Amino acid sequence: MAIQPGKSGPKLKIILSDLHLGAGFPGEQGNRHENFTADEMLVDLLEQISRESRRGHQEVELILNGDTFAFLQTPAVDQFDPAASYPPEAYHDSSEEASVKRLNLIIRGHPLVFDALADFLHVEQPTRRVTIVKGNHDIPLYWPRVKTRLREMLGATGVRASLLLFAEEFISREKIHVEHGHQRAEKMHAYHDFLDPRHPHAPTQLYHPAGSLFFINCINRLKPDYPFIDTIKPLTALVWYALHADFNLAAELLLNFIQHTPALVLHNYLPGTPLPSFASDLLVALQNPDRRRQMAEQYRHDPAFRLSLHRQIQQYLADAAIANRAETITAPAEVSDDPLVMAQAEQHQQQDALLSAAKSISTDEKIELVFFGHSHQPACHHLPGGKQYINTGSWIWNCNLNEANCIALSGQTIPAPKHLPYARLDYDEQGHPTAKLIDFATGQALDTSPQQGDLSILGHLQKWLRQRMGNSR
Repeated sequence: MAIQPGKSGPKLKIILSDLHLGAGFPGEQGNRHENFTADEMLVDLLEQISRESRRGHQEVELILNGDTFAFLQTPAVDQFDPAASYPPEAYHDSSEEASVKRLNLIIRGHPLVFDALADFLHVEQPTRRVTIVKGNHDIPLYWPRVKTRLREMLGATGVRASLLLFAEEFISREKIHVEHGHQRAEKMHAYHDFLDPRHPHAPTQLYHPAGSLFFINCINRLKPDYPFIDTIKPLTALVWYALHADFNLAAELLLNFIQHTPALVLHNYLPGTPLPSFASDLLVALQNPDRRRQMAEQYRHDPAFRLSLHRQIQQYLADAAIANRAETITAPAEVSDDPLVMAQAEQHQQQDALLSAAKSISTDEKIELVFFGHSHQPACHHLPGGKQYINTGSWIWNCNLNEANCIALSGQTIPAPKHLPYARLDYDEQGHPTAKLIDFATGQALDTSPQQGDLSILGHLQKWLRQRMGNSR
């Protein structure tokens, strides 16, 4: 693969997001929580950037914009067995010590990547440095010892210390704004104080918002049997996609979702406070095996029941999803009896929430380019005043369940990603940046226009899910 060069200028920036480096050792008999499999490709990108920097005498900054590390999917254990299943307790401890343990496992799981990052850093002219922005999956970057361990591993100490920087919230300089985006896109992943994410009542632990708790207690448990389950964004869309594919899986997700998110939906909610009737009735029904089977049969054959259930679910999910729904560009979709329509509407709402936030940020006259990640959907939009918003997507496989690559779900491993998106910023002599969204897999500009999915492939998914769950919806 080859990078796409820009106009030669005094400096260059490369932005990636959502690598989700976990404990490594992916595969059917290995670590089924590992999603990142593009180690050699990332090494190749870093090496090509370094060669271009030397040839053009260009200063380079690599910005890793959030969720670089999959701390929520890495257990805090001393001896890691890739094939083992770890209980939620192995993921709950977010102390500084536990976070360093997780980082050590991530380093051991991806030696090629960390060696390449260490080689990328260059203190002599032209300098090459790395800036890491926190995301909702790598909040432990807050801890000083986690930063210190990364510095040790990458050799960013002493005279090289300035080559590795950490952005606690976002980057806003040199006419760009770079932010992960979870604070603006999803209420269930948002922190009241992202600069200091410690738990207010247990300062030796990090605060876990509802989305992180749902991930630890539910997604991690289901991931070995459903390898695609954490590749769908947002989590609310996952519920709708699951309703299309397998009612039993959707019921399990809904149960956990309702249990973990009441404070997002009910103002002034206190533990032990009764849920509203629509949520409590749904919770009781889904917990009863006989009632769940009856609901699954009705859901399959009765459009009126399906629509009624969708209204109940949407009433709950809507308030737990988009952080600033009132500011999104498109209005919430009307309730449909087609769960795919509801799922895609949730994804469009999240993307529009980020676009709306980018428009708001771009009103700052000093900002020309706005970059987000988080949604795993690469995007490129022109903004008023000749400005631009880019979402750099993800380097892990992104499954919408309506795309042809879902055939890979018949296996037990996540396939390689279709695209490897990154943003390239070239600065001219006057300090004005121009940006491109590029697919490293092809070396060409990435087409982010909507693609029509192959819905027929869902038949393969449904068959596989029925085999896994032992039911026939």
